[in-house]
Amino acid sequence: MTNNTQTKLTLFIIVRSLAFNCLFYMTVTFAVLFLLTPLSLLKSPKPMRAAILKTINFLIWLFDKVAGVKIVEKGVENIPKDRGFVYCSKHMSNMDALVLYRRSPNLTALAKKELFRVPLLNLVFRKMGVMAINRGAGEAQKQTPKIAQELKSKKIPMIIFAEGTRTIVGERRKLKAGAYFYQKEAGLDVVVVAHNSGVSWPKKSWIKWPGTMIFEYHEVMPRNLTKAEFMAEVEKRLLDRSDELMML
Repeated sequence: MTNNTQTKLTLFIIVRSLAFNCLFYMTVTFAVLFLLTPLSLLKSPKPMRAAILKTINFLIWLFDKVAGVKIVEKGVENIPKDRGFVYCSKHMSNMDALVLYRRSPNLTALAKKELFRVPLLNLVFRKMGVMAINRGAGEAQKQTPKIAQELKSKKIPMIIFAEGTRTIVGERRKLKAGAYFYQKEAGLDVVVVAHNSGVSWPKKSWIKWPGTMIFEYHEVMPRNLTKAEFMAEVEKRLLDRSDELMML
């Protein structure tokens, strides 16, 4: 596998990228309007979640066949089963959450309250169990006990992007401590997910570089660590390992 600093941009890559982008956003638009929104009106979330999974499987198939990007997952045996837990993931592309959802089709997430005012999207979010949070320093931590109880009672995983936003290759942001509080205060397992998705799908770029996306699921974070020790271990597993994967 080569990264995008080693691959020369060719007409073939440009054409494949254009084709994938068109098909990707057309598929997402169609799914939201004609599948997910109507299904969100049903009492059970299962039909909508099944439709999301089928849409994601199709998008990942397109990524492989059209853009020339294969996805490999390692360490899937480290993912907890039949209980709530937290994915603490690197975030570099729009593919990150899709891969995790495919791995855990009952996945949920946090979203700022403003997004719940967006028509149609709010219906899908609510049916998925996406949880609204208040923005501002310390606000998310105040909601930790309530959110954790949801994860425990429903036995579902939640994704946290530890850097808070998408990053580009070589960029390292200060990690947010949300995962630590979910483990410390709520006793939830935390699984760190390192990957190199930004190599094939760079932030704010329409070019999709052919290669292999590697997602690595680390063993559950050890307990009884101080906050400083916990964050240092997350940095090692998340940032350092992702940097290594980007150099493959």
